Amino acid sequence: MILLPAGYLRELGVRIFTSLGAPRPKAELVTETLIEASLTGHDSHGVYYFLRYADRIRKGFIRPDAEPVVVRESPSSALVDGCWGFGQVTAMRVMELAVEKARRSVVSAVGAYNCNHIGRVGYYTAWAARRGLIGLMFVNVGHPMVSVHGGVGRVLGTNPFSASAPTGEEPFLLDYATSTVADGKVSWAIASGERIPDHWIRDRYGGPTTDPNELREGGWLLPFGGHKGYCLQLLMELMGAALTGSRSGVDPEIGPPSTNGVLAVAIDPEGFVGLDSFMRRSREILRRVKETRAEDGGEVLIPGEPEWRTRRRREVEGIPLPESIWSQISKLAEELSITL
Repeated sequence: MILLPAGYLRELGVRIFTSLGAPRPKAELVTETLIEASLTGHDSHGVYYFLRYADRIRKGFIRPDAEPVVVRESPSSALVDGCWGFGQVTAMRVMELAVEKARRSVVSAVGAYNCNHIGRVGYYTAWAARRGLIGLMFVNVGHPMVSVHGGVGRVLGTNPFSASAPTGEEPFLLDYATSTVADGKVSWAIASGERIPDHWIRDRYGGPTTDPNELREGGWLLPFGGHKGYCLQLLMELMGAALTGSRSGVDPEIGPPSTNGVLAVAIDPEGFVGLDSFMRRSREILRRVKETRAEDGGEVLIPGEPEWRTRRRREVEGIPLPESIWSQISKLAEELSITL
């Protein structure tokens, strides 16, 4: 592993994406979401994606200058065509619209289709929470990588869910795939030359394995939490794909390799007990939970707490990257005649 400053990687990312045809504001947004993912410890959705997105732009899957378009709208809802631009640009537009409408209607829902990979989902819900609203995001992944409970083989995507709420401090934030782990964590293990726990994936024959490469050789990810995780996995499919008109994991895979169907829901606490009252009560609940006696001398953590701690540490120490990934990024920069 090597450590690189976030500011250096941020400027490099912007330079890479603008060199590939992205207007600077779009390049800055996409890069910021990837840097934020790396800073908070979600390396599988971070700087590593400089490479994947560059490849998808070159192959025509991502249109770097495309602007999302609202195709249907009501006072409290909207449907957005992402036009196959950067997924982050579409997801940000979706959450911005949801927040704008919730301020007027208390509750809103905005969906999107023709949307590329949006990165770490918690970026958008936390963005809403920092503006005083509760943010929810249901996402389906059109690329099948995960089995279903009681079944074998690839059926659905990793289908993440995120929710965030304002507390007056760092937001309460949960964000996870409904598979045991995200596909990106397996890719990260491959790049790092690491083994994985044997409950993450199955090999092509359906057996447990600690070799992450088996996922690229016909294996599949498992849904988390048995039948309970499987139910959430299907919920993301219905909210993300069926409701928005996006590709499902069970559909033929035509078009971009990693599509997302997105549904954002925003709730304004002012329509209920009021924002100040909500945040005060939330802090009280979370404080009492934190005070619970922990097992084995450990610590009870609140959703989002590990990310904020990791962010503070990495802002000082730098972002870790396997040398193999940094070598590929450096080669990409050289191909694009970028020097920093």
